Amino acid sequence: MVENNLLNHGLDLPSWVAEFFRESGGVNLQEIDLTQLSQICQHQTIDRLFVDESFVDEKRSDSPHIKVIDLMEQGRVRALIVYSNHPWHIPTSIMNKLDNLAMSCPVTIIVNGYFERTYRNIKVHNIDAWEQLISHYFNLLLAQELHKSRQPTKTFMIQTVFKDPFRKAIGDQLRGSKIWHQFATSVGTNTSESLDVGKQKLIQDLERQHGTGQYINALRAFGNGLPNFKIYEQAFCELVLETRVTGDWHFTEKTFRPIALGIPIVHLGHRPQHDRLLDYGYLLYDNGFYEQWHSESDTKEKLSCLTAFLDHIHDSETARDKLAQTAQHNYQTFWNKRKNKYYSHTQTIFDLICGGDTLLSTVYKRMNL
Repeated sequence: MVENNLLNHGLDLPSWVAEFFRESGGVNLQEIDLTQLSQICQHQTIDRLFVDESFVDEKRSDSPHIKVIDLMEQGRVRALIVYSNHPWHIPTSIMNKLDNLAMSCPVTIIVNGYFERTYRNIKVHNIDAWEQLISHYFNLLLAQELHKSRQPTKTFMIQTVFKDPFRKAIGDQLRGSKIWHQFATSVGTNTSESLDVGKQKLIQDLERQHGTGQYINALRAFGNGLPNFKIYEQAFCELVLETRVTGDWHFTEKTFRPIALGIPIVHLGHRPQHDRLLDYGYLLYDNGFYEQWHSESDTKEKLSCLTAFLDHIHDSETARDKLAQTAQHNYQTFWNKRKNKYYSHTQTIFDLICGGDTLLSTVYKRMNL
């Protein structure tokens, strides 16, 4: 891009967010801080201001969003583009403020996930960043290596930190059930902090021994939920418990890790997550369980349905065969259909934001040698 070098400004962007705007969106940014923003707006109007969710910091009396909203109200910022990595990060009161401002000043939010509420004026674009990040070629090679060594001796596995009532109730139910002896791993001993420490140690060890490279980016894409390949070799099916199952939510590595590795799953999310997965083309084996799981039944009844479903999977070779078929379908969907869909979807978003004036269009026009 050459024509609009000064039209797009990025305010105090973390490096990975700036890279997302540049590499995924083809947006050429002039990066500035809050002081520079104030100075620029004294003399000119900013066409497009790019920020990330951290521009809202309620702990600070001078949080950047206060100045940004003020400049929008003055007409000094013509359009605001927000990248929100967590749909619940920006408080509802500020989202309402932005929604009102969006009646006169375009506000676009690219959100990794889904808002529970529909906003009247804000243009919201949903992406699944974890799905894209994990679809790294090195992770595909790791999945193929896993397939060579996979010889399940247990029916189930579960990897989660029971730090909320929903996940704790499931953990208590499973550990007290007869099916628990068919799980390849015990749970409840890890914390988010211990998982992060373990991940950082492993990556540091690998970098010391083998140097940095794309494979490190592939591993970081799993967040703190690095695959435990020893357990994946031993277990047939993974139970998936997402971070949030009410309100604003998003898919994380918890959902896409087993799918990318070709592992059958039982997905214990809420109905919007279930429907979204099916809409993306993924499949979930079901004998009527999910209708009960997503019903208005009380938790005790749902947990009873869960253990009955797991007993059914363990006892039925036909059920396990169908789970294996859905896992293969999901594996192919993840590495082919969904990976391609992400790129085209993201480019459409930035074409709308920048009026088609992106790096992609510029390079295309120049390719007339």
